[in-house]
Amino acid sequence: MLNFKNILYPIDLDSKDNPSLHKALEFAQFLSCRLHIIYVNDIEAGYRHPTDYEDAVALKVKEVVPDSILGNLNIIYAVSKGDTVEEIVKYAQNNNIDLIIIGHKHRGKLFSSIFDSTDVNVIDTILLPVLIIPEQ
Repeated sequence: MLNFKNILYPIDLDSKDNPSLHKALEFAQFLSCRLHIIYVNDIEAGYRHPTDYEDAVALKVKEVVPDSILGNLNIIYAVSKGDTVEEIVKYAQNNNIDLIIIGHKHRGKLFSSIFDSTDVNVIDTILLPVLIIPEQ
């Protein structure tokens, strides 16, 4: 049996509903483990979200998730600036992460051939289990 103690969920603060966040919370609750939620402001991608503080990430999570779910979980909020994939990998290595849960939005072939996908790049870069949650 797999024994996960620390799950990492990279959050997209620009997404309105974050369906994969709900799944990450369910996994953390089911496995009784700590959930790390990180937001990476990719400075090379231009202006994204005006947050440099963990409180802003916590506020976003509280906007889309009921308090009844959050109250029972051990959640650590983190923020970082830099290349998204590099920051996710660095955080995972520095915080004993056992599993990464990340959302995936299906894009067309043209979009996929032009732009990189964070979830695919994380899978290609890190040597940890990665659970991909499809999003609409």
